[in-house]
Amino acid sequence: MGVPKNSFGFNVGDIRCLVINDGVITVPGKVTQSSTQDFMAPGSTMEAMCLLVKTSKHTVLIDTGLGVGGKPDAGKLVQNLQAEGIGCNDIDRVIISHAHGDHVGGITDVANRLVFPNARFIMSKQEWEFWTSDPELKQLKVEEDVRRMFCKTVQEHLIPIKNQLDLIDNETRIVPGIECIKTPGHTPGNIAVVISSNSEQLLYTGDLFHHPLQLGEPELQDVFDFEPEQAGRMRVQYLSKIIKPNILVSASHFPFPGVGHILPKDKTWVWEQIKTWI
Repeated sequence: MGVPKNSFGFNVGDIRCLVINDGVITVPGKVTQSSTQDFMAPGSTMEAMCLLVKTSKHTVLIDTGLGVGGKPDAGKLVQNLQAEGIGCNDIDRVIISHAHGDHVGGITDVANRLVFPNARFIMSKQEWEFWTSDPELKQLKVEEDVRRMFCKTVQEHLIPIKNQLDLIDNETRIVPGIECIKTPGHTPGNIAVVISSNSEQLLYTGDLFHHPLQLGEPELQDVFDFEPEQAGRMRVQYLSKIIKPNILVSASHFPFPGVGHILPKDKTWVWEQIKTWI
C-alpha cells in the first residue's frame, strides 16, 4: 500500500483549489449483516475531505471535517492545512455544506475555541434553523445514540459560531468566483458550491453523493438522507441538468482525492477520477 495522500492541488481558471484529507470515518449505528446499502452500512468506512479555495483576495474553506475530538483516524484537517503552509488565521470564510458532524466537527477544538477565529461562517438559513430550533432534535427519526450524537454536534460546533455567522436563503455569491446553491434532501438546508473562473467550473457536491454507486443509481438512498426521496430527486436533477462532462466535480466522500468528471454512459452516469496530479 502507498503512503496516504494529505492534499491534492489543482486550478479552476485563476483560482487555486486544494482538497484536504481529513481522514477516514466510520458510519455510526448498529452493525448488522442485512443491510443492502453496503457503502453506507453501519461500521463501514469512507474518506472525508474538505476543499480549500484561494482567490486573489480570499481564502475560503468548504467544510471542516470531523475535528480533533472525533475519531482517531480523522480530524487531520488542520495539520494537513499547515503542511501546505496555510494557517487557521489565514481563512476568512468557512462555508458549511450541512451540519453533520463530519462537516462541522472541525469548527471548534477540544477546548471549545473556534479553530478559524478570523472567518465568517456561511450556511443555509434553513439548515441553521432546523438544527438549532429544538435542542433535543425530537424530529429526527434515528436511533437514540445517533440522535444524541447530533445534539452534541450542534451544541459543541454550531452554537459557538452564531456571532460570526452569515445565513443565506437562496443561491448566493459568497465572494467573486464562489457561489452556493441549494441541494436539499440529505439535510433540509444542504448546499453545494460552484467555483468559477474564466471559462472553467468546479462543483463541490458535499454529500449530494456519498459513493460513485449513486451515479448509476441516483435514487439509491443512504442512511443519513433526511428526506430520502427528495435527496434522490436532487441527485437526478443535478446529473441531468447541471453536471456536464466539462465540469470538474469535488465529492467529499469519494475515494481520495474525490476530484473528477461525471460522465453519461448509456442511460446512467459513471465516475472518472482525475488522472493528472498538478
